[in-house]
Amino acid sequence: MALLTAEGLMDISTLLSNVPISLWNEGFQIELGWLEKLIRTLVEGIGVTGIGIIVFTLILKAVTLPFEIYQRVKMRKQTLIMREMQPELEKLQKQYANDKATYSQKMMELYKKNGYSMFGACLPMIVSLVILIVAFQGLNTYSQYANLAMYENMVSAYNAEILSHGVGEEDKEEQEEIREDNTFVIVRSSDESKYVYYEYNKAVPDTLYYYIDIDRLKGVVGEETIQKFQTDNGYSDEKAACSAYVKDLGAQAAANAYRENPPSFLWIKNIWYPDVSYNHAIQDYKTFSKSIGKTIMLEDGSQATSVESVVTEEMYNSITSHLTEEKEQPNGYFILIVLSIALMVLSQLITMKSQKESNQYQTVDGSAMKQQKMMLIMMPLIYVIFAFMYSAAFSIYMAMSSLIGIIVTLLSNLIIGRIFAKKEQETLRRKYTRTAPGKKTDGKKK
Repeated sequence: MALLTAEGLMDISTLLSNVPISLWNEGFQIELGWLEKLIRTLVEGIGVTGIGIIVFTLILKAVTLPFEIYQRVKMRKQTLIMREMQPELEKLQKQYANDKATYSQKMMELYKKNGYSMFGACLPMIVSLVILIVAFQGLNTYSQYANLAMYENMVSAYNAEILSHGVGEEDKEEQEEIREDNTFVIVRSSDESKYVYYEYNKAVPDTLYYYIDIDRLKGVVGEETIQKFQTDNGYSDEKAACSAYVKDLGAQAAANAYRENPPSFLWIKNIWYPDVSYNHAIQDYKTFSKSIGKTIMLEDGSQATSVESVVTEEMYNSITSHLTEEKEQPNGYFILIVLSIALMVLSQLITMKSQKESNQYQTVDGSAMKQQKMMLIMMPLIYVIFAFMYSAAFSIYMAMSSLIGIIVTLLSNLIIGRIFAKKEQETLRRKYTRTAPGKKTDGKKK
């Protein structure tokens, strides 16, 4: 049944001891793709959001690892070819020092002749880049899903708290009443401690209107409690005070639901927002609504194009009214952003060092090295923009990805370096060792 407020829908001026109470619509979410479902499975299955993101990163790195190893092996082979071509490249550099176009043409001819491909190691890099983009989109979508789901869960707690003071199937009592030729059915509880009841029009049985029985409410909590609440909060009207009192119970339940399972990790209060001090775990309504740009799926299968049509400002402020601390405290302290940028720069420096020799002769003026240095500056700057705009979960992904990349690069350079060093020694031995006809290398006759 639809949960609607009675406010504005019918004249209740004659119901002096009753006041309408709103329940909020629930059952909305953002539709997830396969990657977002994987993230959800990991996060919910592990139970610690940050650890779930780390495991997600490890899975994606495991997928890209074969491509990265292939890329490093290919680059090492290309470097050896480049080393063999070094005398000819130096000659071309001197010969066409003032003619970059001709130098590039001659260099490509030399590459082709010796089986060197500038693009041989690019495909794995492209695959890794595509996976990075997919991961970014997946984490961005899931961040929106998680924030919306968090508020939807709070709405459910809010509604459940109010309905816990209402009619149960085992104790309901129905009474019909005629109003303006329409038959309304009033459903109360036989239990005097249940002060929330509902009614519906027989012509529209699926639409319920909820009310608070003020006399029962006073009987449960005491008239002095209501009067104190009214005075402390500045309500001049008793009905408004009663309505606010019950809503306050719902808001407290919503706050408890949030605090029982906060989306925090280490120092970050809400992992689905950036790790910055000017952001908060619970945003104001305007910031919250802007942070969700995906189409929202409703319980009946229909779609909502904006979060404002699902989560109104009144609803948002009502269910977050007991989360004042979370609205004011910093969401983070930039630690993760600084750490991830530092790891990214270190990873690029290590990569640059390992590719220094292969980049040295690709251009006549050394522009290949200049371009790589420019990337060293540009990539962290681009990431900084992303880190300040998107979730801390993405920062965790980038930090872990860079750390794993550093470890893989160092290990692969060590292992691949030793393998190719042995091959180079064997090649040199064969090149410079001359065996006389009819004799072995130890000097004995065959």
